[in-house]
Formats: sequence, C-alpha cells, structure tokens
Amino acid sequence: MAGLAAVGALAVFQSPVQALPRPATPAPRSDEWWFPPWSIQTKVWPTTRGRGVTVAVVDTGVRPLPEIARALLPGGDTTGHGTDGHTDFSDNGHGTGMAILIAGQGGGTTHLVGIAPEARILPVAVTDAPTSTIEFETSLSRGIRFAADHGAQVINISQADHSLEVCPSQVRDAVAYAVEHDVVIVAGAGNDGDHGNPIMFPASCPGVLSVGATDDHSRPWESTESNEYVSVAAPGVDIPVASKSEKYSYPHSSGTSDATALVSGAAALVRAANPAMPAREVVRRLIGTALDVDTPGKDDQTGYGIVRINRAMHPDAYPVPPGSPNPPYERFDQWKHPRTTPTESAEHTSQAPVRAERPGKGLSTTLVVPVLILVIIVVFTVGILVGRVTRPARPGNGHPDFLGNRGGPADGPPSEPPPGRRFTMPPAPDAPSHEPPRREPTMPPDGPPQEPGTASER
Repeated sequence: MAGLAAVGALAVFQSPVQALPRPATPAPRSDEWWFPPWSIQTKVWPTTRGRGVTVAVVDTGVRPLPEIARALLPGGDTTGHGTDGHTDFSDNGHGTGMAILIAGQGGGTTHLVGIAPEARILPVAVTDAPTSTIEFETSLSRGIRFAADHGAQVINISQADHSLEVCPSQVRDAVAYAVEHDVVIVAGAGNDGDHGNPIMFPASCPGVLSVGATDDHSRPWESTESNEYVSVAAPGVDIPVASKSEKYSYPHSSGTSDATALVSGAAALVRAANPAMPAREVVRRLIGTALDVDTPGKDDQTGYGIVRINRAMHPDAYPVPPGSPNPPYERFDQWKHPRTTPTESAEHTSQAPVRAERPGKGLSTTLVVPVLILVIIVVFTVGILVGRVTRPARPGNGHPDFLGNRGGPADGPPSEPPPGRRFTMPPAPDAPSHEPPRREPTMPPDGPPQEPGTASER
C-alpha cells in the first residue's frame, strides 16, 4: 500500500451520479487467473455481476481510468486535499488498482475486468503520503464513517498499520459504526508474515473480515501474515494490477491488498444475489463455504480457506448452519457485550454458598479468604520482580487479546512502533499491455455440492 496520509477536512460531494450507459462486460484477460477456478463467467455472472451494490474503496483515491470510470460515484477525502475521491495520491495508483480488481469493466489500455463489474465504487481517499500511525488512525476512522454514511454496503480496506493497541479505539469505534449500519468490512491481514508478523489494524478489529493471500496452487503466499483473526483467503499472488498511469505497470503484483479487493468483490456479488441478507450472514456464508486449504481446519494464514463465491451466493444449494463459526462478529459481540463483567463476577461470588465451619475446627472462612488473598499477592509480586531480573527484553509488544491493549516492551515505557509496509506494490517499469500466455491454475474449480468433510472439500 502507499504511505499514510495527514488528516484533513472531510470533503463531501453531493453532486448527482451521472447516468452512464453500461456496455456489455468483456471477457477477462487470460492472466486474471482466478476467473476459471471461481467459475465467474459460468456460474456467478449468470446470476449477478454486482448490480445494485456499492463498494467503498477506502484507500489512496481512485483515478477515473476508462477501466473503472463508469463505476465511480462521487466520493470523499480525509487527507485535507478537498477532492471527491477521484484523485489517486499514491505513486503507484494503489487505490485505482484495487477498484479495478473489484469492478473493472475492461477497456482502456489494460482491458482488466473486475469480478463484480456492475457494482458501484465509492472512492474514499484516506492516505496520501507517509505519516504517523496516529494520523492514519484518525483519517481511516473518518473514512470508514464516511463510507457507511454514503451508502456503502461493502467497505474494502487494502491498507494496514500496527500500533500499541491491537485495534486503536477510534478505528474500533468507526468499524462498530459501520457494522451497526449493516456494512461488510473487509481488510488485508498484512504483508509482513516474513518480517516480524505484527498485529495489523484494521484487520485485527472486531467486526472486520480479515483476508490472507494464496497463490494459484492454493498455497499461502510467503509474506501473508499468520494471526488468529485471519478468517478467509483469496488469490493474492501474480495478480495483474493497473496503476494510475493508464499503463499496465504491475503484471505480477502480490499481497493481501489484492486478495482483500477480490473478497470485497465477492461480498458485493453475494449481497447483489441476496439483497435482504444481513452483512453478518454474508460474512458467515463467505467463511462457511470456503475451500479448506493448507493445514486441515482453520489456520492462522488462510483462516477457514479460500472463498468460493458461487457457493456463498446460493444459500439454498449450499446451506450454512446458523451457528457456524463467524469469528469477526463473535469478537464484535464479545467486545460490545462482554459475557462476564467484574460486577457480575462479584455478584456471582457473593451468592455462592459458604460451608460453615464447626467451632474449634481450624480457621474460619472469614480468616482463610484474606490469608489466601495475601499469599497470592505476595507470590504474584515476587514473580514479577524475578521476571524483571531474569527475563530478557522482548523485541516487540505483548500477546494481544483482540479486545484490549498490547503491552509495551518489558523493560521500558510503551513507544509507538514504526509503520508497517502498508502493502505497497513494488516500483516497476511500465510493462507492455499485450496479454501474456494463458496460465493454468491448479486451484480446484467450484464443482457440484459435496458432502461436508469429503476430500474434494480440502
């Protein structure tokens, strides 16, 4: 991703959407290799191409290239530049590339096509240059709220940073605002799996569907992050991505940014096919119909597996039990409504029966409890002192619980960590726009329904 942005005034544009005719969607390029395994043209597009759904691309802005111009709505800007979101502030055109992966309509010099070409894109610029994590937190939070207030049904966030908090409070509150507006929020797990594997927000926030990246052999990308909050995966290796220069600059992009954009497109297709389906159920179905890859069962790189759009779109043909796992919303519910509070614990303790002691037989209960508490305090204090003397300083922050703060280094006060790599696309010379030879992906195609647990489900 491009660097983070300074926070500025939010530009809101109320101009009406220009009604432009929509030409027939062209076929995807042969190097858009995820189309055949996902059966996009044969099973997904005959049902819907995303019409009626708005996807907010909360990123660096989106330049109205011919590939995406007809899908763009007037958007917003939290960077202080006062744009309508149609200016891409990154050098590599990151936001533009993500928007085309979602809703590209061919044309231009790249002819790239998105998986939901009839969805609308609401561009929200939240970053324009490297800046502090605190500034990014504020800009991102305002961008999420803007998207929720302006009709987004899906929010794509192919951006990330790490902070002393697992999920900074203002970002967490903005995500909660979007969740309460029935919006699906999708974010990349991060690209530092082989460089420290830090906890990244907003992927770590309750209510966010976190996405890992896989290649065309259904293997985790080497740099995709490995964290408990990762719920699903999607193609994110050797992805042709357009830049903002109208030239096909990144024919082999890799990252969870790209995977996130594709999952956001998948969520748009599910919502278009099921207009009355709540966001919570959309996420549950994306998780519950995923293709289990890598190690059997859920793992920390690919979550429950690679999303399968056709199955998620059709609840009758591919039912998912109501009580099936939905970690983003389970964590959200736990944060909003903790199962056990200190008050509840105290009330529970006060109501517990106490066995009466017979006179003359040992210590009374009123004396035993304070003594036990005193012993525990002494042991705990001694353990902390010994740990400070014998334990070396940790190189990073403490283990997260997804709801609270991460601790600072063991031997010093908390300090803000340096920004992460932000999912940037590597600088590359402009490549010719001719189409490369057709790839033959080995990611299993979406076939007929199978019984749960069969080999074809792995």
